Parts: sequence; structure tokens; C-alpha cells
Amino acid sequence: MVQRVLYIMFVFSLLIPFSAAGKVFDRVVGVVNGEVITLSDLDNAMPQYGRDNILDEGNSLDKEIKLRQARKEVLDMLIEERLLQLVARQFGIKVEDEEVDKAIERMKQAGNASDDEMIKELTAQGFSMEGYSHFIKAQLRKAKIIDTAIKPNISMSEEKLREYYQNHTDNYLFPEVRVSQILIQISPEVTPKDKEIVQKKVETIMQSLKKGTAFAELASRYSDDKASAPSGGDLGFFKKGEMVPELEAVVFSMKKGEVSRVIQSSQGFLILTVTDIRGGSIAPFDEVKEQVKEDYYREEVTSCYAKWLKDLKNRANVEVKL
Repeated sequence: MVQRVLYIMFVFSLLIPFSAAGKVFDRVVGVVNGEVITLSDLDNAMPQYGRDNILDEGNSLDKEIKLRQARKEVLDMLIEERLLQLVARQFGIKVEDEEVDKAIERMKQAGNASDDEMIKELTAQGFSMEGYSHFIKAQLRKAKIIDTAIKPNISMSEEKLREYYQNHTDNYLFPEVRVSQILIQISPEVTPKDKEIVQKKVETIMQSLKKGTAFAELASRYSDDKASAPSGGDLGFFKKGEMVPELEAVVFSMKKGEVSRVIQSSQGFLILTVTDIRGGSIAPFDEVKEQVKEDYYREEVTSCYAKWLKDLKNRANVEVKL
């Protein structure tokens, strides 16, 4: 009799549609103003927040710990996104697909990457292409909300800027860096075939550097800068403000002995290294005022947004059940 009952239950279970059966195992992990977020919502959102490859490495215990942490992080981001969607509707803020496409295209151009290269990089970072588009749309929406609700309330008075400068003087302690370069020139009228030859030459140099060949040796052998090549590419010491901004941003972020990526400039392809770092003095306020403005503004926006979001959550009906 027992066997017959079990058999009937088994047969009955086969008749239940798979989609309906699957919902039994789902559960509510959060609620935002009555809108439910389920566990499957979290897992489906992983590619939207760079968490799609979270289980690629590690043993079963490590994977379980990583999955729990990732779910908590994604839940926080989903709650924030749901709240911002409501705010966007209140302010009449919209993000069109065309804006998302343009933003992604700008990123591709900035990184000089093809579609395939970008997809490969995004996959390595845990995004799907569709998920990344969703992520960018959410970030553009957030930026528009910040422009509307946060930025107008930030004071940029001289007094505030000077106070920030005095409290963050270490940020404006600029050392001098000694830089060497390898320049591979390329003519503006270069043919595609010639450009390919130059690029292969640059790749050969980078491979040699990775294998441990001395930078100075390669600069003496390959660099097209006749002034610096004989001295191993040495350009001497530079202070902040003495280099082209694009190159300055690179070298002042490097450590001694570090080699840059290949940089394409109006002259051709550049490879830079920092051979020495010395001294350092605090730049006067007037010299770094624009940098102080950027730093202060960025920090204030971040701080004010965090407070604004916390208040928004407190006023909303948000429940976390994870």
C-alpha cells in the first residue's frame, strides 16, 4: 500500500509543470515599496553587476562563501536601483538606449578596443554585454539624479576650498619623477601596411621588456628620439605641470621601475618608465586650485549622495530578508 502511494505521488510530481515547480524553490530576499526581489532575481542580475564569474575558481566551500557575499552585494545594488528608478520617474528623468550606446562606444574608443576585445574584457570582469548595457544605463540614470538632486546643494566657496586644501595637504605633495622613453615615430600619412609593421615593432619591444631586457638598452636600440636614445631614453626630472597632461597622468601614477602601457601620441607610439623619484613639496593653493576643486567636489558628491540614499531608504518601505 505504501509503495503504491509513493508511486502515485511520484507520477503526480511528473505532471506538475517545470516552471511552476521551480517557483517552489525560489524565495523572497527583499522588498522595495511592495516590489518583491527574489533569489532568482539576484542570480539573474549577476551579469549586470560584474559578478557572473564569481564561481569560476575555488573549492565548494569557497564558492558558497563567494556566492553568499555576491548575493548580498547584488541585493544592495538592486535595492538602490529600484529606489532610483522611482526617483527618476518623480523627476521625469529618462535614459534612452541611444545614450547607452554612445557611452559604450566612447569607452571602446578610449580603450582603442574592437567589439570582440571589449566583450572579452567584460567577460573577464564578470559582465555579459547585455548586462553591461544595463549597468551603464543604471549609472547614467544615477548621474542624472545626482545632477538634479545632489549637486545644486554643494557649496564651492573659496573658504570651503581652502579648508579642504588645508585638511588634505598630503594630496598636493608632488615629488619630481625622472622619466625615460622609447619613441617609435609614425607619420600621419602612414599606410595601413606600414602601420602594421610599426605595431609589430612595438609589440617586439614590449615582449623584450616583459622578458627582462633593460629599458635603457631597448631605448638605445629602437627609440626614434635622437636626443634621448643615446642616454637610454632618459628625459630627466619633471615636476607636476611640466608634461603633457595625458602623459603626466601616466607617469605620476607609476612607481619607480614601472613601465607604462603603449601610448599613442601625435608623434607615434610611446613607452615610458620612471627611473627615479625624489623630493616633494606642497604645491601652493593657487597652483593646484583646479585640482582642489575637482577633489573637493568629487568627495562632497560621494558623501552627500551616500547620506541622501540612506535617507531615501529610511523613508521607503525596504525589507532585506537575505
